[in-house]
Amino acid sequence: MLLEKKSATTFEIQLKSIDKKSLFFYTHFLKKVFYKTNVCYSHTSLPIRKKRITLLKSPHVNKSAREQFELRCYKSIWKIKSKVTYNFAKILFKNKPQTVSISIKQLGG
Repeated sequence: MLLEKKSATTFEIQLKSIDKKSLFFYTHFLKKVFYKTNVCYSHTSLPIRKKRITLLKSPHVNKSAREQFELRCYKSIWKIKSKVTYNFAKILFKNKPQTVSISIKQLGG
């Protein structure tokens, strides 16, 4: 069974995405799953990281002809304290959108 009884362990999960909607829907999904499985969690959204890139359209004289792009990276951190195993966390995060990347750290227990 996925929920094996063990002592309470703490996991830190970091979610990153460049798409705000997919991160929002995935966090909503996680809240539902953690509520149904009685997992104690805390959720913190981190500040948006912006990276601006400027490209010259012309390789020679026209420095005024530029294009600017901006990449935004959205992050959130989850701390989970429960009697679930590391395998449960791995299985839970297989069902994620492609634009969301996840890193899991086991803190204690």
